[in-house]
Amino acid sequence: MIDTITGKGNAIVIKEEYQKALDYAHNKVKDKVKWLYSMNHKLKDNLALIQKYKKDIVVDQEEREDLYKTLNNLLLKETNFEKEMLKTSQKGKKKTKVTIKPKIKDSDIDDFRINAMQEYLDKYPEYASKSSFKNILEKITEIEKGIKDTKKKYNRAVSEVLRELSYWPRNIMEAEDLVKRFKDQLNEGKEKLRNMRYLKSIAYKLASEREKIRVNIHTLYYRIEEMENTIKKFKEEVNKAKRQDLEEMDY
Repeated sequence: MIDTITGKGNAIVIKEEYQKALDYAHNKVKDKVKWLYSMNHKLKDNLALIQKYKKDIVVDQEEREDLYKTLNNLLLKETNFEKEMLKTSQKGKKKTKVTIKPKIKDSDIDDFRINAMQEYLDKYPEYASKSSFKNILEKITEIEKGIKDTKKKYNRAVSEVLRELSYWPRNIMEAEDLVKRFKDQLNEGKEKLRNMRYLKSIAYKLASEREKIRVNIHTLYYRIEEMENTIKKFKEEVNKAKRQDLEEMDY
């Protein structure tokens, strides 16, 4: 009867209703952040794979170049490859007016010279069948197959990252909306309680802390600020990922 007169009973009902709503909203934010953690973990794994595949490709390409240098030196030592290549380069020079050096340093194994070596060995298969040439050619074939396979894996990882990145804007927006809903409900509940008759009365001012807790929304167990900061961090990491080079490779 006294609670009805003072308005305390109504204040308790309002507080409990808002507390339930806030508990629900807080759990929704928590579930969403947990989902974002799993998305972030998957995104980071694929970004790490992309970097790994890039490094693997560079290492294999360097090894292939070294093998072509070895093949080039062997051709120069045991065949008339240099003269044949000079003829070809001079013909190309007349037709295209592009100067191609017949003498190329070990560090300058370019596509032209690689193609010239391959054409020469096709023209003179007896050299390609020699063990010294054969071993190098087999290693080159193996390395090139490895590069191709790694590029396929790289492209799959890039495709997966691009797909994942397309999901993030909607999920971030949903997470931010849930945080906003929680904050709006908290502010609305506090404002409504502040304006209630009991919380403006002398009885409330003289009440014990225990009694005051009964008519005030408690936020002790909420971690909304932490989760909001986590969402912001995810958003920054996603924007950073979008700025990376995510172009697929030809193979």
